[in-house]
Amino acid sequence: MPELPEVETVARTLRPRLLGASIAAVWTSGKGLRLARPVDRAALARLSVSARITAVRRKGKYILIDLDRGRAGVLIHLGMTGRLRLQAASEPRARHTHVVWSLASGDELRFVDPRRFGWVAASQNVDALPEVAQLGPDALAELKVFRLRDLLAASHAPLKSFLLDQKRIAGLGNIYVCEALFRSRLHPRTPARRAAGRAAALLRAIRAVLRVALANRGTTMRDFVDSEGRRGENAAALLVYGRTGESCRVCGAPVRRSLDSGRSTFYCPHCQRR
Repeated sequence: MPELPEVETVARTLRPRLLGASIAAVWTSGKGLRLARPVDRAALARLSVSARITAVRRKGKYILIDLDRGRAGVLIHLGMTGRLRLQAASEPRARHTHVVWSLASGDELRFVDPRRFGWVAASQNVDALPEVAQLGPDALAELKVFRLRDLLAASHAPLKSFLLDQKRIAGLGNIYVCEALFRSRLHPRTPARRAAGRAAALLRAIRAVLRVALANRGTTMRDFVDSEGRRGENAAALLVYGRTGESCRVCGAPVRRSLDSGRSTFYCPHCQRR
């Protein structure tokens, strides 16, 4: 699933091409997306058609497109296989295209999602949508060390589970949590409250892995591309994720993989002692 760097990369590549654009029409496939819920095409059309795009933002793993109608906007989550592409209307639409915004310029903003785990919604107040309102501080733009320390101290959850909880910290996923824990030398199963004293080091590690990934335009394992169809180049920069059995680049010990709540966890047993 695309995480903060991938979603931010999509937003950054869309922003200069969408700002000021006028929406002429909206089309949907009629198929349900996340949890088979249908997209509310009527709301999309009512709020989007004839509106002008004033901002393209990100909060956590969500892309928010602001419109020139008060606080109205569109929320987009890429799910596992979602792609958001800006293409000429003359180009054939890809299979599994589920939402299309036709722009007055002749381009189309297309949401493509083969597995349909993504989500698209429009609202008169996009920041008040439950998906956005319940998010914790953004891992890159909003999280402060004192806030992280307080959150850690109040939790008995394993550290990895704690960092994956979007209501605590928004934007982190499996790849960058594994990488940040390695950089901060914290074991994934350490109780969060026992890491409160390491909050500053952990936050530095989180920011470091996110910034490297952003510089590399995200990590493509299989499906991710930005709005121009380019794959992310961050896979070569990963220190532990996906490197089971390979030598740790710090100490040389074999990188291990374990399963936690059905998700793969990658770590160095020597550098990240429990």
